[in-house]
Amino acid sequence: MGRPGSPSWWGYSHPHSRAAAHLLFWLLVAGVLGAAWWWARGRHAPLRSTAVRVVQGVLAGLAVGAILVGTVWRGLTDLGDAPVCAAPPGEEWGSTAQVVELTPSLFAQKVATWPETGLAMLYADARGLTVCRYAAADYYVAVVPVAEAGKRTVNFGDMVLSPRFPTVPSEAAELAEHESHHRPQWAVATLLAGPAAFPVAYGVDDFFFPGARNHFERLAGLESGGYVEEGHAPVLGAPQVGVLSAAALGAAGLAVRRRRVARRAG
Repeated sequence: MGRPGSPSWWGYSHPHSRAAAHLLFWLLVAGVLGAAWWWARGRHAPLRSTAVRVVQGVLAGLAVGAILVGTVWRGLTDLGDAPVCAAPPGEEWGSTAQVVELTPSLFAQKVATWPETGLAMLYADARGLTVCRYAAADYYVAVVPVAEAGKRTVNFGDMVLSPRFPTVPSEAAELAEHESHHRPQWAVATLLAGPAAFPVAYGVDDFFFPGARNHFERLAGLESGGYVEEGHAPVLGAPQVGVLSAAALGAAGLAVRRRRVARRAG
């Protein structure tokens, strides 16, 4: 039997089945760390109110749905015969002579980033973007035909979405190589904390260490990414100080609340 008052329409009322389903969910959505947290603390948490469970169910459904859509679309999209990327006047950047070997590490990176790559491919297909393969890293590039002001090159797992790559083949290859270095970062972050972990970590890092200060960009290579060295120190302007202050106040408030709850329980 499940917890008292828990719904029986889940289809897995046996405690072991429920535990396995919850563990699988946390592995998919929040990676190894999320699953470990649920196993250590989450599974012992008291049953929430109906409203909270409904919200949790909706969010869980959206998360799993996005993962499933990306996984299925990546599986249905055959890019094995994608053309090798080229730039005018047609010179290839990442020629067939430079095709990378599918090593166990590369295979693991592709599998770990499968859902994210699938969502990027779905977006590229929906916009009718041209997708080519940077053979030197076995990496996919979706190129927006017309440059869009203010748009940044964005990496999603095993694919990069670019507002327009350089027309000089050597520069395009260098940028594609740089973007492919984000793939292992995506893979490790996904394994540890789920598909959303890398963009969240990148965003937080970029907020305090913008541009060339960003640690992920430094690991991928500043020069190849078009960055100019700006130093290592964080940027602590009004927005950053405000966020840090709010976080400190929130942590203090949470600590006070927990003490009050502990006193009442004692």
